[in-house]
Amino acid sequence: FLAQLDEASTNYHIPLVLRLHGVLDRSAWQRSLDRLLARHEALRSVFVDWEDEPRVEVLPPDAGLPVIEHDLKGRADAQAALLELCHEEACTPFDLSRGPLIRGRLIDMSDEEHVFLLTQHHIVSD
Repeated sequence: FLAQLDEASTNYHIPLVLRLHGVLDRSAWQRSLDRLLARHEALRSVFVDWEDEPRVEVLPPDAGLPVIEHDLKGRADAQAALLELCHEEACTPFDLSRGPLIRGRLIDMSDEEHVFLLTQHHIVSD
């Protein structure tokens, strides 16, 4: 209910930043994230209005975790661009009725340095 009152609010976002060092097997990384999402119905839950009543629906197990990729390798402004992407990710609203209510961004800083941003809505973290 509170999220519907102020849909643009980020008060219920839980952001996480992970620095990854070394060569990254992107395919294995994405498969791991997708498997995690598939195993946890709470992470696949969406909240819809059905006949004027709130209702929880669960996305299919093969929905996959959406990950947007960014390449900042070799950019002189890479740190500033990283901060901007962190801010953008943390401030992007979720659509509680469409989901998923968890998403990621993978940012390449170099061939062996990556930053993974994971944001989830508080409603699926309890």
